[in-house]
Amino acid sequence: MRLVGGQTRDARIAMSVLRELGDILLDATRGSLRQRVEGRSTARGSLPAWLQRAADFDVVGIESGSTVLLIEAPALADVAPSLFSQQELFEPVEPADSAFSLMEKTLSMAAEGRSDSDLFDQPLLSTFHRFDRVLAAGFDAIELSDRDDRQSPIVINADSVRSVDKLIQSTPRPQSARVSGTLDTIRHSDRMFTLLIEGGKVARGIAEGVAAQQLAELFGHPVVVSGMAVFRASGGLLRIEAEAIEPAGANAAIWARVPGPLFRVMDAGNLRQPQGPRSGVNAVIGHWPGDESDDEVAAALRELS
Repeated sequence: MRLVGGQTRDARIAMSVLRELGDILLDATRGSLRQRVEGRSTARGSLPAWLQRAADFDVVGIESGSTVLLIEAPALADVAPSLFSQQELFEPVEPADSAFSLMEKTLSMAAEGRSDSDLFDQPLLSTFHRFDRVLAAGFDAIELSDRDDRQSPIVINADSVRSVDKLIQSTPRPQSARVSGTLDTIRHSDRMFTLLIEGGKVARGIAEGVAAQQLAELFGHPVVVSGMAVFRASGGLLRIEAEAIEPAGANAAIWARVPGPLFRVMDAGNLRQPQGPRSGVNAVIGHWPGDESDDEVAAALRELS
């Protein structure tokens, strides 16, 4: 990791900046990994032990050349082999990857404004936005690259932060939803499930509040899921946070669709239209909105007075 800009001091870095940067990197790495495993970057309660181990990394040195932090992170297969050998993760993960490298890939997609990505939700985007605090300390950019520079570095600068902020602002609010379909996949550890919806569409979700025995009994059967729909920045469904899963009744077909946001964030810029000499305000100022002549208008005003 390289800090670029006016406040760089070769192989020195202020403790306040290092602490801020470390907190952001750790939260971003944990959130990125959890998003791939569970489909969410945060959850209530204490941090799972597997996540603490898998998302940890070491700072092994500071070098000159702007200010360069050397970071090492273990492969996921080395810290949680049983978890990352599974195929039922929310998003595929290569066991040879590290949580830090997954965070870099996710951050890159957010900086590019990839609004339809499943790899981040709004809380994780808010974590990425915190890099702005480091830039505000006097740096022009933060560059993330591997030691051998085999790939182009990921650059975090003012433009990247603006892209992330745009994703945050455009993400619809979660809303109540009901969806019917066939309960197709259940993962016991965190109640992650997939729902096959009529027409071949798939919705994924988390059912922490639903008993494991109830989920097992409903597996493979038509059900109705009630809960909160969480959306991507594009407006597509990211996940369903289920509050109840029940056997489908006779009228379940009316819920057999992927929920979409009822209200979208409006970009005020899209409402602005260019005005010319014959459009907008110019089309009405100085004009009488009728066919009457000046004499006819004057006569009508005299009658009213």
